[in-house]
Amino acid sequence: MINLSLVIPAHNGERVIKKSIEEYYSTFSEITKNLEIIVVCNGCRDDTFLVCTRLKDKFPIRVIEIPQRGKGYALIKGFNEAKYDVIGFLDADNPFELNKVVEMIKLLENNDVVVASKYLMKQMRFQDSLLRRIISLCGGIISRMLFNLRISDTQAGAKFFKRGVWDKIKSRDFVCNGFDFDIEFLYLSQKTSFKIAEFYIPLHRYEGFSTFRLKYLPGMLKRLLKLRFLR
Repeated sequence: MINLSLVIPAHNGERVIKKSIEEYYSTFSEITKNLEIIVVCNGCRDDTFLVCTRLKDKFPIRVIEIPQRGKGYALIKGFNEAKYDVIGFLDADNPFELNKVVEMIKLLENNDVVVASKYLMKQMRFQDSLLRRIISLCGGIISRMLFNLRISDTQAGAKFFKRGVWDKIKSRDFVCNGFDFDIEFLYLSQKTSFKIAEFYIPLHRYEGFSTFRLKYLPGMLKRLLKLRFLR
């Protein structure tokens, strides 16, 4: 049994967040001794904050509200608030098969960081939206070329790690505060000699909810180049 701090970055997620929290709690309460769910409302203009606050009597939830400054900033805020020895995050729309996420978490027995992949080796399926495939493809190319990261899907919204990983790298002045934060996190983890494992998890929903926009790509590339060559 583990002690788990689960961070959920949320931006205008009122239509999906309640069901996701219910399913996350139902699954992870079975494998944890202590569980906390930290929802970081990242510049939400809908009722995400209100929906989550109303669930506090039923579930071990903390809800944090911040101005919109990017997914990475929301994750950093959530990780800094986490109090347990295993920390992780999942997207607000619960895109993955949770029984597989449980299997992935068990890999922390022999690894420091575990990363979900929708496209691992021969199991790759084009089950995701075109936009999400573009994100994953760009992330994979950039992470290999600039950072020598051998991760097939750096952008998958499911990553878990031991608290010691965050304690080691959290003092960094992070460059990437958007969707590119995943790459910086993995790069710093690798650079600090932490052991990273990748685990294939199929999606269990095929359409819906993404807060990513193609207009974010130039800014992401600029920050990643800065991380690689100016840090």
